[in-house]
Amino acid sequence: MKIKIPKHFKIGATEANVSFRAFLRGDDGYNGVYNVRTTELELDAALVGGKRDRTFGHELMEVIKENYELEIPEKDMSCIANGWLEFLWQLGIEFDWED
Repeated sequence: MKIKIPKHFKIGATEANVSFRAFLRGDDGYNGVYNVRTTELELDAALVGGKRDRTFGHELMEVIKENYELEIPEKDMSCIANGWLEFLWQLGIEFDWED
């Protein structure tokens, strides 16, 4: 089953606007970023498949971290995101990135 990734969502009071940016990795050194001030959750436009899903999962964790004022190291954020993504994949749930 595919689920559509919304272009805008909220976790509690924390908002996020999902978009893709060309050359994010090359220019800023990241596959994805979440900016608390602008509420922009950006993913490198060149990402595809599992790498894009894992990067989105990590940035979603950044939104959760911000909303709940969690203190979690970056590496642990990726591990948590990868864990719940693997669970979703086992359930047959895939992200739909089509516009």
